[in-house]
Amino acid sequence: MLGQLGAARQSPAAGSALTPTLSAGRHALYYTPEVNPERVDVPLLTKARGHVDAAFYSFTDKPTTEALLAAANRGVRVRIYRDQEQFEDEKSRNPYMTTIFVGNPNIHIRVKGSRALMHLKAWSTEGLLRDGSSNLSAAAKHQDNSVVISSDAGEIQAFEKKLTEMWNRHDNIVIQ
Repeated sequence: MLGQLGAARQSPAAGSALTPTLSAGRHALYYTPEVNPERVDVPLLTKARGHVDAAFYSFTDKPTTEALLAAANRGVRVRIYRDQEQFEDEKSRNPYMTTIFVGNPNIHIRVKGSRALMHLKAWSTEGLLRDGSSNLSAAAKHQDNSVVISSDAGEIQAFEKKLTEMWNRHDNIVIQ
């Protein structure tokens, strides 16, 4: 699945090269602001077919939101787990990001029930894990962060196990 990154790459002449800082085996590493993280996320989410499991601390990036909505509209099951304080803050500042998914039967959202920080910025789909320090936010493209793409089955399985454990907490707030 890491070969899918080729679809997102541009030549340096195009103005914004999307070339990983490191690409070795089952991993590709990108740094922001040199690479806009949505240029990594959106093309990969567009290829999702079965599921997307996501844990987002900050989630204000409109193109990524629209890619997840398009995936759900294609029948992809999307689970999004959020940090409570960030979710509430984003809901009060920009309701678009917290209401765009309302009523979509393929999108399920839960918010951590406690105020203890949920600081993951990751998602997985068939054969692929996106992780790193970069939030899925409009500001991320201007910050110094990392995006790591992995096709390592063990890493994907570990993330999906962790997400399921968080998802099943008894005190979560079910949004939809």
